Amino acid sequence: MRHSLSQGVLCATLPTPRPYLLLAALLAPGTTMAASDTEIAELRSMLNQMKSQYESRIAALESRLAKAARDASSSNRESDRVASRADKAAATAEPRPMTAPTAPGAVPLVASPPAAASGGALGALTSGSAFNPQISVFLDGNYYQDGVDGEGSVLVGAAYQPSRLLPHAHAGTAALESEAHAHGAAENGFNFREAELAFSATVDPYFDASLFISIDGDGGVELEEGWLQTRGLPYGLRIKAGKFLSDFGYINRQHPHQWDFVDQNLPYLNLLGPHGLQDTGVQLTWLPKLPFYTLVGAELAQGNQEILGATLDSVEQQELGLGDTGGGPRLWTAFAKVAPELGDRHALQLGISYAHNRQHQEVQPYLHGEEGHDHPAEDPELPEEIGLAGDAGLWGIDLVYKYAGGRPQGQGDFKFQTEYLRSIKDMEIRSSPDPEELGLRPTFTTDGLYAQALYGFAPRWTAGLRYDVLGLTNEVSGGGEQASFGASNRWTLDLTWKLSEFSLLRAQYAKNDILVEPGERAHFDAFYLQFLVSMGSHGAHGF
Repeated sequence: MRHSLSQGVLCATLPTPRPYLLLAALLAPGTTMAASDTEIAELRSMLNQMKSQYESRIAALESRLAKAARDASSSNRESDRVASRADKAAATAEPRPMTAPTAPGAVPLVASPPAAASGGALGALTSGSAFNPQISVFLDGNYYQDGVDGEGSVLVGAAYQPSRLLPHAHAGTAALESEAHAHGAAENGFNFREAELAFSATVDPYFDASLFISIDGDGGVELEEGWLQTRGLPYGLRIKAGKFLSDFGYINRQHPHQWDFVDQNLPYLNLLGPHGLQDTGVQLTWLPKLPFYTLVGAELAQGNQEILGATLDSVEQQELGLGDTGGGPRLWTAFAKVAPELGDRHALQLGISYAHNRQHQEVQPYLHGEEGHDHPAEDPELPEEIGLAGDAGLWGIDLVYKYAGGRPQGQGDFKFQTEYLRSIKDMEIRSSPDPEELGLRPTFTTDGLYAQALYGFAPRWTAGLRYDVLGLTNEVSGGGEQASFGASNRWTLDLTWKLSEFSLLRAQYAKNDILVEPGERAHFDAFYLQFLVSMGSHGAHGF
């Protein structure tokens, strides 16, 4: 019985009757056959053929098994990458739960470098219940204390530079302080910096539009931005028109609720003013199709600036013989940004910018004796001031690096950011109590940089360190003058707790060393405790 079963099984697998006969012959224990040499050779040949067939089939099965294992491994790796990107997006997402719906193939509102540059997964969320336009409100307030009777934030925004005498400040310090407070400077105690209202929408297949309105703690209303932007121009071109924050540098286009520290850095605050480079005009950008992110752009604007291209009021212009404010546009900028591909966890952006305003006016006090000019005033009827007119230029270089730690809620994330600005103003003395100074052409040069780093040391917790300095070069040259002044600098630590995607608390400490006047410095500590909340939805932030 056992013998018959073995034969049956083998019959089902053997391809031809002849191997069956061979096996039957070999497995039959009691079989005795007289075999010739020819038959033996034939049997051996048949056995070898069977072995070869089975080996081929086994090899084929092994190959299929290996391929299936490779496919499964590749699928698992892709799943891990998707999960990692989702974690990173959730960890780096700003407080913006939704973005405006966009037409298929539309250019995004803000061009972003690859990897961590985008607004993350939240950037794709939409809701049938979302308002059109999308509306969001940011509330920004703080508790502030410094060691100089609450004047610290004013001093930080008015660090000495030889060309920095605002038109409204020449009459006295009180005017400067009043203006600084109006621009959001803090005083000891509680401060409500601003409530920002943001509206954004896709108007039609051709334009996006946004509007940002700021309401300060005293109820003053200011239009920060109001612009429209094309959606479907060919060749990666895009045009923005209206009032907007320039794409000069990196941090210039960010609103205060996007900053990583409570206040603005020294170079931006003193070379561009509290509002940064913000003007009415038109912007053209080009996003070419390259293996890595590249953006090139230029702007043409009216030129109404706080510092870079400031002009006096009509009364002062007449008193000092500086002429009227010229018609616009007077300001132009150019910039380029490049972000090489560094993989999923890394993002790097390099940028270079230049801005030029063809008209700049300012007034400076006329100093006598050892403190200033050796000549007494020739005409006592003339004001004890010097009127200057010329143009102003500003260079900028920026670098931003981000690393996504891959852990939830920002833990392990790292960000480094630095910018260098250099302001050059070529001026002519148009009015002076000393006639010998008329026509002289001094050049004012002031530069500065900041470098800051942030690290997510725990879920929703971030620690930051910033160093900023103004006046590495802080001099006036030419026009019979050659003088160099010192620098202002500070170290700042901050600790941010993001309670959710819509609210945060931030503590910040700064140790300040500010040049108030030539030879006069102010050393003081300053402390902020900031709250920042957002309500509603708005478009994704840029990189």
